[in-house]
Amino acid sequence: MMKKFTMVTVNGEDKAPEIYAFAQAIGLESVAPDRYSLLLILELFAGIASRQLNPAKVIHEIRALENLDGMSSRMKPSVQFRHPPLQGLWHKHYLADGLRTMAKNLKNGIHKDGLPWFEQRVKEAVATGENQYMSEDDIKRLTHDAVIGNWLRRSQVRALTGEWLIYAEHEGQNYYLCLGSHDGDHQKIRQQIEAICCDEFPFLRSVLCPLT
Repeated sequence: MMKKFTMVTVNGEDKAPEIYAFAQAIGLESVAPDRYSLLLILELFAGIASRQLNPAKVIHEIRALENLDGMSSRMKPSVQFRHPPLQGLWHKHYLADGLRTMAKNLKNGIHKDGLPWFEQRVKEAVATGENQYMSEDDIKRLTHDAVIGNWLRRSQVRALTGEWLIYAEHEGQNYYLCLGSHDGDHQKIRQQIEAICCDEFPFLRSVLCPLT
């Protein structure tokens, strides 16, 4: 049975069957049947069409939120928005593609954990009181610790950051609305949710904080 996409027209052509087929193909329909918005599926479709987003990474986080097949997440835990315009909703990080996300995680890792291998070498040098110089192999080891080591450490404690999957909680279930980011236009996201998602899920009107 087709989800609630009764008609989605593009240039006069109904694309609802194609949208539903896409939702099935990426696994969204099976993990959250009738609990995802048209807005989200269109964003995922646009992401794969532009090669800017791998929908599988978003679906992975949904599967983890749904506790399916023992799926776990390496990303930061869900957080509820505390301030308007998205107050009342939740967001879960997913691992976005690109160097920007990798660089952000490595920066966070160095800020949090430093460079343990290099710091240990410095302590050893101070303890011996001898001048020690970095060899070519030492530089390789330092680089590995700064990149691979830091990534693994953040991953192991489920602290990787990324972009947002925005959703609502209602009667013990999650309703997946759209994508977002730290530095995105949150007012625009609110407007899109009101324009599209609130018609699909009327309970959202009572979840979203009033705007003054």
